Amino acid sequence: DFLLRTAELFQQSEPLRKALIELLRDDYLMFQPLEHFLKLCGLKNENADVQSAWQAFNSLMKYNKDGYIYHNTFGVGQITRMSRTHATIDFQKAPNHDMKLNVVLEFTKPIASNSLAVLSWKNIEEFSSLFRESPSEFLRRLTDEPLQNSGEISIQDLHSYFSRSEITAGEAWKILKKTSVSTEGFLDLGDRIVLLDENVELLERAKKIISKKKESTREKVKQVKALLKSCGSVFPETLTGLVKEVRTISTPETGSLFELCWILTDKGKADASSEIKCDFLETSAAKAERALGEIQTSACRKNYLNLFFSGATRREEKVSLLSQLRRTLWEYAATFLEKFDPDLLSECIGDYLSKPSETDRFLWTLTFLATRGDKQDDSFGDDQIALFLDNLIFSSADTQKKVIHLLTGPLKSKLNSYLSSIDTRKLGNYLDNFNTSATALNEGLCLFVGREISLRKSSSITKSVKKRFWESNSLFSSIQAIEQREADSLRLKQTEIPAAAEAIGVAASHGDLSENAEFAAAIERRDLLLDKLNRWMKELQIYREYPSDDINSDIVSPGVRVQLQESGGAETVQIIDVVGPLDADPGNGRINYKAPLGDALLGKSIGDMAMLPGDDSTEWRIVSLEILDLVKK
Repeated sequence: DFLLRTAELFQQSEPLRKALIELLRDDYLMFQPLEHFLKLCGLKNENADVQSAWQAFNSLMKYNKDGYIYHNTFGVGQITRMSRTHATIDFQKAPNHDMKLNVVLEFTKPIASNSLAVLSWKNIEEFSSLFRESPSEFLRRLTDEPLQNSGEISIQDLHSYFSRSEITAGEAWKILKKTSVSTEGFLDLGDRIVLLDENVELLERAKKIISKKKESTREKVKQVKALLKSCGSVFPETLTGLVKEVRTISTPETGSLFELCWILTDKGKADASSEIKCDFLETSAAKAERALGEIQTSACRKNYLNLFFSGATRREEKVSLLSQLRRTLWEYAATFLEKFDPDLLSECIGDYLSKPSETDRFLWTLTFLATRGDKQDDSFGDDQIALFLDNLIFSSADTQKKVIHLLTGPLKSKLNSYLSSIDTRKLGNYLDNFNTSATALNEGLCLFVGREISLRKSSSITKSVKKRFWESNSLFSSIQAIEQREADSLRLKQTEIPAAAEAIGVAASHGDLSENAEFAAAIERRDLLLDKLNRWMKELQIYREYPSDDINSDIVSPGVRVQLQESGGAETVQIIDVVGPLDADPGNGRINYKAPLGDALLGKSIGDMAMLPGDDSTEWRIVSLEILDLVKK
């Protein structure tokens, strides 16, 4: 014991060195590699550094029978036999593998019997139990294990440890990342967890990250963010001094450089931060768009946009960048410009609204105008909802979701009003289109359209239960027209038919009837008059006066004046009086309700659309209804 303790204290002592060798030869008489180990550690060299040689010998003696080692390819192994020149190792991936002793010493590393690597091989239950019960302790022990990069843990390192466990490497990685956030001394860098050196100050750590030569600036941003996260909520002001280090970095990643400065100046709060960040602010739209793509933090992107649009950048470059931004950034930039450069924003909005073929940006603009609070634009009127619905199906899923939330939220009353004002055919077209969109289905827009169609169907069923008066077997006209038809029938019976009979007698007195054309004409006229009288007399039996109590200005029926306006906002208007057969006068706009044109209007209400016979290309909207004077009592 005295010699062994002394060996740890003295650097040079020939008597001690020789005595130590003799002691080791006695103690390890049967250990065949002993002489080789004594030579490798330097104890056999005259005037050797005893202290260093003794430490090296103890490290070599970890390679002994039944000891465990780790090989990068074969994994964990247990030494089962050792000779002067060779060793047999039972590797996890290569059982009973013979290797030269020099190869073992060069390419393997001795590990303890209670290491995680050994437990995962020999005692998976204890290994899994340790991970579940104390992930923080597991994390600390894992940094002492043989890893691809010492002091750094990645998901690739976990595959060999969890290959026999019911816990997958992916699940373990998520738990360890979460644990590293709350465990002092560890830093989560996204793709790896790093053990921090306690002897290195925060400033030095950050400086070391920034000065890395082969690391991308984007990766440096991730690491500095993670480093600050591990320090708590208080920002170390000393980091602002590292901005000068950032300025020395030569890279085209100007967006990442901007973000790095933004982080080091406490998210832009430090004095002169704007001046510093402007060093990395691009002046062209194309480069600025690329820089925005490099920035990982949403708040930093917004700060970049503020500086770009409020700076001395050329106007055309600002217009160009605004037209290239994705939706969330476009909305932020539009809100910023509304306050700081409304003229530029108005110019861009006018351009976007003139290009409905660029559907997404067109709908973004409509959405922006509809959500400006006190500055809402009502210039579109009733067409606003129509523009949303007509273009929705051609936009991206993200835009569809944004628009639908607006329509079914703040604009809900306008949506319902518009849906109730259009005809059923157009409603059906909307529903067919929206049913092809997963977003419209998931966000509930189809429910609004479908509900309006269902309401109309239930309303039509209710109406069909009570038969409308013009659907009966009676014919309706004004009392004046009916009385006039009765008078005309009496005239036929008392005057015209007797006169025709008399004309037949006169013609018959003129000779041969077979060649008497006058007689044939007189007979034909009499027959026509008799047919007309018979027809009129039958019709008079079913003619009824307009039922004034059943006629109102809510629905088109016989006895109602209809005012129609061409759809699409045109100023073309026409007026049609829907009347009974006896009151009809097409030349003066009085149409028989039994005629195709009259039938196309019957039962419709104000706001309904109608296709008039003979004009399949134009839709007409009913704008007003009025009861005719010939119906009024």
